[in-house]
Amino acid sequence: MEPSSPPLAGVLVLDLTRAVTGPFCTMTLADLGARVIKVEEPGTGDETRHWGPPFVDGESAYFLGVNRGKESIELNLKEPRDLEIARRLAAKADVVIENFRPGVADRLGVGYEQLRAANPKLIYASISGFGQTGPFREKPGYDLLAQALSGFMRLSASPGGPPVKAGFPVADILAGMFAGQAILAALYRRQRTGEGAYVEIALLESILAAMCSISAQFLLTGQEPVSMGIGQSNIVPYQVFQCQDESIIIGAPNDRLWQRFCQALDQPGWLAEERYATNASRTVHRAELVTQIEAVLAARPAADWLRRLEEFEVPCAPINSLGRIFSHPQVLARNFAVEVDHSRLGPIKLVGSPLHFAGFEPPRQAPPLLGEHTEKILSELDHPVTEPRP
Repeated sequence: MEPSSPPLAGVLVLDLTRAVTGPFCTMTLADLGARVIKVEEPGTGDETRHWGPPFVDGESAYFLGVNRGKESIELNLKEPRDLEIARRLAAKADVVIENFRPGVADRLGVGYEQLRAANPKLIYASISGFGQTGPFREKPGYDLLAQALSGFMRLSASPGGPPVKAGFPVADILAGMFAGQAILAALYRRQRTGEGAYVEIALLESILAAMCSISAQFLLTGQEPVSMGIGQSNIVPYQVFQCQDESIIIGAPNDRLWQRFCQALDQPGWLAEERYATNASRTVHRAELVTQIEAVLAARPAADWLRRLEEFEVPCAPINSLGRIFSHPQVLARNFAVEVDHSRLGPIKLVGSPLHFAGFEPPRQAPPLLGEHTEKILSELDHPVTEPRP
């Protein structure tokens, strides 16, 4: 197929965000071909530049992971000169994204109404912890708070065990994804109607939305879902199991796969058990069934069981480390660890984009140094680049 133009070619994004959720959103827009100009505090920059270790020759691995494909300009929005530069950039932008606490953008002079006065077609996105309204609106929007308040940490716990935090900032990433989705919808509508838009996303609502299938159990029945940890409350078997040497995951989410599972484990007697005949009945008799499964699996190594389960086409997988997954043939075949040329570090490897378009490869532009593109961007505004900073 002939190469095609990037889906967001010609779209200019002014990124006023920092930390995780906003930068993740703007990174996905850059992956789709948008030009993203990241505004950073002079001298210090995005706070994730200082999150570590690990650091790679002084560069934070955390920052590098969520900021590829962008340009960086140093601006202090509390200084009139720099605020004017930000406003001029916003006047040219298609999209402005911020993740200050509600009200801060307005106080700085870069709020939606302030910027759209000069750019009526502007799409403006605000990401916060709890939304622009409500009694929690001014509370800090940290991922950890959203995981705790949403019930996610309790639902992820093992029965009777302590709350469990996700191994990555799940609320931040979900909010960034929802923000990107809303921005793309607003761009599509603007193409049809010429109208700009104000988009608002909250971390708490994002994680609750992603938990919709579980939250519905409470909303419809009034009953709190049971914490299952390594299992699934309404599917059996669908969880982590310990083999002779290590753990694996096995899933049989329908009766057809249950039959294959019994064949793979050479347990025809389970198929004859009325209490295991349907998923609903297996869920009721979870404890005894899981105990029986564990006893069978403990007799052989994980590799043996994985081969056997795959032979019968039962969903299963090892529980990998990052080292194992990034050397996995599927990941290698898809070239998902991409090499980019960093201005200071040289060639580095980063995780690739999951967004695939036929005929289009996401640009492989490295994360920027702090203020790396300041002079270039100012020159495009016909702004004197030699003027001393305040």
